[in-house]
Amino acid sequence: MKKYILLAIIAFVVCSGFAMAQQRIAVLPFRNMDGNLALNTWCSRLSDSVAAGLRLRDTANKYYFVVSQDTVAETLATLNLDPTNPQYESDLWKAVAMLKITRVITGNFNVQSGKMLINCYNYDVETKIPNPTGQARNLYKSIDKCLETVPTIINKMLLGLVPKE
Repeated sequence: MKKYILLAIIAFVVCSGFAMAQQRIAVLPFRNMDGNLALNTWCSRLSDSVAAGLRLRDTANKYYFVVSQDTVAETLATLNLDPTNPQYESDLWKAVAMLKITRVITGNFNVQSGKMLINCYNYDVETKIPNPTGQARNLYKSIDKCLETVPTIINKMLLGLVPKE
């Protein structure tokens, strides 16, 4: 009987340590800094692609769990938050609190000289400061090929999500 109790205690400690190591993250829609309303579809296309790519990189949820994009959209809709609204930056932290996450991944884009300039950041929810190693900045691609930046964004975000082994 003592062996079973000891085994149960060890299993509990190992499982709780595993649960503590896992981060709960959400990928929020990117901001359209260009002002061209025709580009607003890229707000969700970029965030959905980054979220899907992150899920593929940690399918076992060993290091992080990505909140579904439907849950994120529902939470943003509940608070009537729109990435095109100037108040989005300050009000998104209300949505973050409702999602009960530890990390936020979001970014912005702007069109310059016919190419899309994309930036993506990995924010620590507690401090509201982006992780300096988990940033993908100044990625330039033509508008029709801007999703080609997603693998680069994911690799940069993983630097701030997955511990170096």
